[in-house]
Amino acid sequence: MLSKGVTTIEAKSGYGLSPQDESKILKVMKALQGSHPVDIVPTFLGAHTVPKEFKDDRDRYVDLLTEEMIPQVAEEQLAEFCDVFCEEKAFNLEESKRILETGKRCGLKPKIHADQLSSGGGADLAAEVGAYSADHLEYVSQAGIERMAEKKVAAVLLPGASFFLSMKKLPPVREMIQRGLAVSLATDLNPGSSMTESLPLMMTMGCTLLKMMPAEVIRATTIHAARSMGRESAIGSLDVEKEADVLVLDVPNFRYLPYHFGVDHVEIVIKKGRIVYQKPMVNDQFINDQ
Repeated sequence: MLSKGVTTIEAKSGYGLSPQDESKILKVMKALQGSHPVDIVPTFLGAHTVPKEFKDDRDRYVDLLTEEMIPQVAEEQLAEFCDVFCEEKAFNLEESKRILETGKRCGLKPKIHADQLSSGGGADLAAEVGAYSADHLEYVSQAGIERMAEKKVAAVLLPGASFFLSMKKLPPVREMIQRGLAVSLATDLNPGSSMTESLPLMMTMGCTLLKMMPAEVIRATTIHAARSMGRESAIGSLDVEKEADVLVLDVPNFRYLPYHFGVDHVEIVIKKGRIVYQKPMVNDQFINDQ
């Protein structure tokens, strides 16, 4: 991801679904934070789905989340955000609100997977609990867009998942932008629905699938992405007193980024004023030897 110009990521747990395994995932993130130039913003997503062993007693898993897992994650300072997959097949509105409110009481900021597979009121809940962002939003309602705009909830759109799952419905991006929402794009890198590290590819999909303009997808992967993580005062744009996260790109203009897709245009990545990546050069001697 660094080689493609990514300097900050939000990483979510959610593939352990037990106190031990969720904690392990978050501890791995913490270890990586100290050993890699990319900044990692950790999010607890223990409420990703209900584990098989709790299928017949889902209330017991919600109790486990709210009474043990969230307090433990907060006490050990393993995550900054608490997320929940609010959907009929995962957690309903009542369960999602309880989980997010518990996270808030423990000091974890709320995020939400909202309205991906159905119009279930996830966007409205995001506004109600003051979420920093709502992800997916393929089936978001007009009222949900209005409420998110009112409460300044960032919309994180994930075209890679829409593409890979062959989803027939796409989020109403133009309405979101017209209503003043901060629209962000992300890879949604995960083994189930979007196995890609390529944020530049998401920019292309933002233009081709979501009908965004090149300038809009650049904002969506810089300042609006920073805002979705509460980092807009430090990163996301080149401003005085912000961290010097800078890319040197081999492109003739900004429109070329989403236009010439599937190719690495990044020459140099600067993180906090320090060069942390340079595109490898082909060895002249190797060429001569051939």
